[in-house]
Amino acid sequence: MDPRYQEIINKLVIETTKKPGQRLTIWGFIGYLVLISGAFLCLAPLLWLADSSFRPRIEIFSMPPVILQKPIWEAFSSYTLQTFGEALALRADLSFFNSVYVTVFSVLLTLLVCSLAAYAFAFLKFPGRNFLFFFSISTMMLPTMTLLAAYFKVIQTVGLYNNILGIIIPYAGSAMGIFLLRQYYIRIPYSLYEAAVVDGANKFYIWWNIVIPLSKPALSALAIYQFRYIWNDFLVPMLILRDERIFTLPIKLQLMDSFNFNKPYGAIIATGFVSALIPIVFFLIFRRQFIEGFTGGVKG
Repeated sequence: MDPRYQEIINKLVIETTKKPGQRLTIWGFIGYLVLISGAFLCLAPLLWLADSSFRPRIEIFSMPPVILQKPIWEAFSSYTLQTFGEALALRADLSFFNSVYVTVFSVLLTLLVCSLAAYAFAFLKFPGRNFLFFFSISTMMLPTMTLLAAYFKVIQTVGLYNNILGIIIPYAGSAMGIFLLRQYYIRIPYSLYEAAVVDGANKFYIWWNIVIPLSKPALSALAIYQFRYIWNDFLVPMLILRDERIFTLPIKLQLMDSFNFNKPYGAIIATGFVSALIPIVFFLIFRRQFIEGFTGGVKG
């Protein structure tokens, strides 16, 4: 090989800091380059959304984008909060707080119901335990669309139609949550449960003081998973809610987009940016607990 080419290749070999002596080959470098390019393509829509949410309406759909037309310091100088003002004028803030309210209470209710159900399936012995467990997780194979009619009928029967509680309660019984927590609970030595029973502890005491503290990673993972799902859910709120004052953010975005004339694109983009940013920030803060919880559940 020509020494000139060999020298170029040697310059592309990167020393890694994770393991002393390990080298990243030219193919590894190309692989990282491809992955970084793919990540940028995935993030490009979010970056455009973030940039457009701070621009005047006249610059939102300019082609090429303003950030590519001017030097970077000039492109950012036109940033404004006009789009957020439009969103506030359309009461997107009310929908934001509705989403926070629904998501927080739904996640707490999910953790309570799923942890109790998983505790029963993991530690208590009763007839039909395995059948009920497999029956509950088999519901994960049913598409959400097939359950909407049943959801609507039950919610209407109990008088929660067009009530914010009508979209909190259906989220509580998560088959995915029961499966994840049960798989994590069976990793806890059963002898620990037996020792607590011998010491006179009742079932609720064991669940609250022994099982829950030992399963915080799994509970954190389930909370993050449910937070993302409930925050972004559109079908259930659309089916149950009719009063605009209790709309969640996904429904509010759809309502904004339904305007036939003079659509408030600035308000739509600003609201969409906030709606997308909240779950991302939540995941970045608790990503370690999320990974630990799911790996623990799978190993179980």
